[in-house]
Amino acid sequence: MVTVFTPLRVPFAGGLTDLKEYAERFGGVTVSSTVDRGVLVSVEESGRGGWEVMWGARAFSAPDLSSLEADLVRECALQVGYDGPPLSVKVEVQAEDHGGLGASGAVCVSLVHAFRAARGESPAVELVAADAANVEVERLGGASGYHDPHVCARGGLLHVRYEGSAVTARRLEPPPGFLEAFQGSLLFFETERRSSTRASLRRLADGLTEALDVMHEIKALGEATASAFEAGELASVTRCIGEQQRLKQLLPGAFVDDLVIDVGEKVRALGGAVQFPGGKVGAYAMVCCPDGQQAEVRRALAGLREVRMKLTGEGTRPVRSGG
Repeated sequence: MVTVFTPLRVPFAGGLTDLKEYAERFGGVTVSSTVDRGVLVSVEESGRGGWEVMWGARAFSAPDLSSLEADLVRECALQVGYDGPPLSVKVEVQAEDHGGLGASGAVCVSLVHAFRAARGESPAVELVAADAANVEVERLGGASGYHDPHVCARGGLLHVRYEGSAVTARRLEPPPGFLEAFQGSLLFFETERRSSTRASLRRLADGLTEALDVMHEIKALGEATASAFEAGELASVTRCIGEQQRLKQLLPGAFVDDLVIDVGEKVRALGGAVQFPGGKVGAYAMVCCPDGQQAEVRRALAGLREVRMKLTGEGTRPVRSGG
């Protein structure tokens, strides 16, 4: 058996400029970090002679790979050229469905990593990321971006640039102690929202021409956020996090509803900033409290359940192998 863990991620600024339709024409920029929740994928030779997939409460089976209805599993195996015996695959996501934390990209990273590891390979994270991004953006078609696989595979606080599928990433280096202070300023809440990232991004891609001015602002914001992190300016990072959400709400797509407006007003009134991670209104709200107003924010958002997440520096990695 081979088991691979890949972290989920939270974006801070620049998200959506990695969308294929934008990145190929103008280039994109994102700043984000992986967190201590992730995706576990285990693979081992099937004992029944066919493919078996357990994904949460869902189960899939097929006599051969081409007829397997679990799209991500099938296309990740085809992407890496897996030609071994049928496998039993288990997928566990440590977050809410459709949460906005990059779970689909992290699943793809874990799958391609696990399939390569099952063949005895120790692939570089850049190869794993490129494989997974190609599955999401090209093999499965539709509106999608390059961000999630490349961040989840590498891990850490990353400044990433996208020239279409050509990606360069560097780890940001804030002053000593800043990341601890930034982590201490963050709160996460569950929103109980569920929506389709793909449908939201399709609306954005279809309306991209009219959205270009805002998208260019988001791209510039990504660069400004990277500078703010490396300068150790918590107030500036907070402003960028809030500005990313404000700009997203101007775009076509599922980026705003009554909850987003209500939470945003309450947090801003207390001097904080809020962002709803992902290409939609997802299952989580991330709040930055730069002046120690966590208690006030918790009271203001008492109707939402607080959850714990920490930033992490590690990317995809095998956690178990052997029988």
